[in-house]
Amino acid sequence: MVHAAAGAWPEVEEIKRKLDGRTMRFACEGLEMKAPRAVLRYRLPATVDLHGVVLARGTVSYGLFWEDRPYNIYHWVDAHGRALAWYFNAAAETRIGGGAVVWLDLELDVLVTPDGLVRVLDEDQVPADLAPALSGALLRSRSALADPWSLAVEASRCVRRYVDPEGAPRL
Repeated sequence: MVHAAAGAWPEVEEIKRKLDGRTMRFACEGLEMKAPRAVLRYRLPATVDLHGVVLARGTVSYGLFWEDRPYNIYHWVDAHGRALAWYFNAAAETRIGGGAVVWLDLELDVLVTPDGLVRVLDEDQVPADLAPALSGALLRSRSALADPWSLAVEASRCVRRYVDPEGAPRL
């Protein structure tokens, strides 16, 4: 188990680039920042309904990012450390370092819930005229995300070290 005092984790910025040129930024805690992998923690500032999964204000999001994988994973847990959902993003151009994780969102998403629901989302938002390099990246993402349950288990194992024995996220 990893032990750290409140405020011991460095602030890291997650920078999500969209295909339409927009950029979204999130101030996170950098739990691991050693390329090719990063693990970030973020607390949701407001309640969000994500395709029928309600994530209450304060829900903890653990983001797992890899420079050498064509996806990333958000693993959302409640105040007791119980899994609420896993959300997979098809991703490209992920870079870890310099106090930031920067990645390109390829729009294709997969939502998995503990009750067995698996939904492919936003596939219709992928532009038909996607550049060849990004089309290749998207094909690699689709292939890698074909078995989201094994990836969810991997994410849960990784996140478990940041949750205390009573289930609450470690500060």
